[in-house]
Amino acid sequence: MKQMWYRALAAFISMAILISFVSFDVNNTYADETPEQTVEDFVERGYKLMLGRESDEDGLKYWTGRLNSGDLNAAELITQFVESPEFKGKELSVEDTVEVFYQVMLSRESDAEGKAYWVDMLNTGFSIRHIVNGFSGSAEFKSLCDSYGITTGYVNFVESRDLNVKTTKFVSSCYQNILSRFPDADGLNFWTSSLSENSKYPEELIADFFYSPEGQEKIKDNSSFIEALYKSFLGRESDEDGKAYWMKRMDEGATRNQLFDEFKMSAEFAGILSDHDLRLRPTPTPTPTPTPKPAGKMVALTFDDGPYSPVTNRILDLLDEYDSHATFFVVGDRVATYASCVRRADELGCEIANHTYDHKNNLANVSGATIRSEIQGCNDEVFKIIGKEPVIMRPCGGSYSDTTRANVGMPMIIWSLDTADWKYRDATRTANAILNNVSDGDIILMHDLYSSTADAMEIVIPELVRRGYTLVTVSELAEAKGVDLEDGGAYYSIRGS
Repeated sequence: MKQMWYRALAAFISMAILISFVSFDVNNTYADETPEQTVEDFVERGYKLMLGRESDEDGLKYWTGRLNSGDLNAAELITQFVESPEFKGKELSVEDTVEVFYQVMLSRESDAEGKAYWVDMLNTGFSIRHIVNGFSGSAEFKSLCDSYGITTGYVNFVESRDLNVKTTKFVSSCYQNILSRFPDADGLNFWTSSLSENSKYPEELIADFFYSPEGQEKIKDNSSFIEALYKSFLGRESDEDGKAYWMKRMDEGATRNQLFDEFKMSAEFAGILSDHDLRLRPTPTPTPTPTPKPAGKMVALTFDDGPYSPVTNRILDLLDEYDSHATFFVVGDRVATYASCVRRADELGCEIANHTYDHKNNLANVSGATIRSEIQGCNDEVFKIIGKEPVIMRPCGGSYSDTTRANVGMPMIIWSLDTADWKYRDATRTANAILNNVSDGDIILMHDLYSSTADAMEIVIPELVRRGYTLVTVSELAEAKGVDLEDGGAYYSIRGS
């Protein structure tokens, strides 16, 4: 009897195991037969997760078409949705906004550490584009996009608050320490742009905040005044000995303005500025006597992809000191952000030239209409700032075609000496690339986006002048060499006859 029972039990277990294997195989079969996800599915998913609704027919067709054509990547689509009035109208909290990004881009709930980081970034004042680019480089987002057959991509930073992380963090800390609130986007963009362009300096920002009605609300007596100075300049509460020292100074007759200036000049505040790549307003110095321009050899230093004030202004300082000129091939959609920098370059006699509106298109591979639009868009932005349009241009990457020649409407300036400064970002290498190879009539390619390029110019500009070169704009070089630059013509150097 027992043997029969054991045999029955064994048969039951064997059947259960067999059923489990069969079920597993069936599930795998179903998985294999799941329809492949499409680009249209990705767009529909965006509507549901970001806007909380089904797509409308026109919208679904529009966004799917742009993704399929390559006109838009996944990161750009997500950005378009979250920057839309419909998404903003949901008025989500910062925490909920970050959670949406985890769902949309990583297909999961947030982890505590990651969420805290991105919440802090948004509270600091950075735009949601930082989250998009942060997530777009992840393996999780790539895997998601691959499953839909679309490109991950990234988005451009277009607001001043996104362009310099250290400057933005400094300005945001001033809002929090002096005004006791997080910054608003407009205010943050204004101050980060002002600091980047050196139209305002850190101590002037602090003074504006400190002496504003909002900043003065907490100051009731000398003690609270000193506490406010600690928070404003040093970002911390006072220490007992330090507080006692400053109270004694005030008891002995030191004024509030004197204490403000002493905090401004303190070593601790200098260290904070250094950590954020900032400095106090320089003390005015007498204008140096211009160095006479030597006759004879000439070269044209050219800088692409800017402007970017922290670098461009350093180069302009050197050009001004050595009574020299250069040509800046600017990208149109950056011009308004760094308007004062562009204006300064023009006033110093440098040439503002065209490097397309947004630097997205290789002009050798696009239609004549696109070429004309890219050129005119940049011209329009430059005209708004200096009251005149560029007369020369440089195609992105130096690439052009017969279509480019026919539609560009101005001379195309290429280069004879490429420093590859964008690739190596090494000041010594950039300087050597010029000084070891330069000759009369060269057009030298660089980019005023990298501090290493400005460092290299501290070596190159004085050395070229010492060797007897005159540093001129491209148009000045052509005029001096007796060369008429023709619309659609491509010029690699200008050496004359």
